[in-house]
Amino acid sequence: MKKAHFRGLFFIWMSVVMKVDDYPDGILTTVRHITGTKKGLRFIIELNPCTAVKPLAKEEPRERKLDEEEIKTLWDALDSPTLVMSPEIRRALKLILVTAQRPGEVAGMHSGEIRDEWWTIPSSRTKNHREHRVYLTPTARELIGKKKGYIFPSPRPKIVDEKEIEVPIDEKSLACALRRNVKGQAYLKKRTATKRGPYKKKVAATPPEKNRIGIEPFTPHDLRRTATTLMAKAKVLREYRERVLNHTLEKLDATYNQHDYDEVKQAALETLERKLLAIVTGECKDNVVPITAGRKSSIMAKRSLFISMV
Repeated sequence: MKKAHFRGLFFIWMSVVMKVDDYPDGILTTVRHITGTKKGLRFIIELNPCTAVKPLAKEEPRERKLDEEEIKTLWDALDSPTLVMSPEIRRALKLILVTAQRPGEVAGMHSGEIRDEWWTIPSSRTKNHREHRVYLTPTARELIGKKKGYIFPSPRPKIVDEKEIEVPIDEKSLACALRRNVKGQAYLKKRTATKRGPYKKKVAATPPEKNRIGIEPFTPHDLRRTATTLMAKAKVLREYRERVLNHTLEKLDATYNQHDYDEVKQAALETLERKLLAIVTGECKDNVVPITAGRKSSIMAKRSLFISMV
């Protein structure tokens, strides 16, 4: 089969997929990845049929972030019994906001990755395939608890040789739980039925259910963006925010700069915690108990270099 044939099939497939209501952006990027990697179809086809395909529309980057009022509303809602959401998912969503890490990395957290006040995400679980250390503030450690094994286990363990093996919750379950509580169960049923193609069931039109969270729709990744914005408002320098987020560095810097930046990452996440506590408690920043009390003054002096006004 020639490359042109693959492109033709791809366009046919896209025409069908794009008819699905509210299909997520980035589908072309996803298909390019699937057909162009060794874990995908690269071992079957020699040429990636999606390389020369142009997107049907320009993909706009997401800009959704929660303001301070929405953060407090969400935090209170996650403590409310009215939400249709498991305790594990509630804690995972809060931890994304507290640590500013990717939803998939938080969902797959294991107790073996945690040592004292640091969480080391192995390279096999990070987006850029580089080991990443994250400082765990008191709020983060409280959300994690003392559980051994996966911190956020799935209610459906994996069955191997008739034995149950614990697995973490799926990253998609976080987004699904948010949609269920914002858009209602009827919306999820409609989405599920639509994806069944010729076997789809007709869903009767029903009025939307109550928004149990009380804010406009958002995704788990928007919480990471929100945390980054809070650090920026607190005058944490961009370079140090990027270290906390574990974004891909420039080639030369990634090769020659092997400094771990633990000290500045810790200070940045402590600053983020103070900001979050001030928001969710309704107290001004000066009334929040300093979590760095008792530390050496020399360390505090170094941290003031990037927390101070630029």
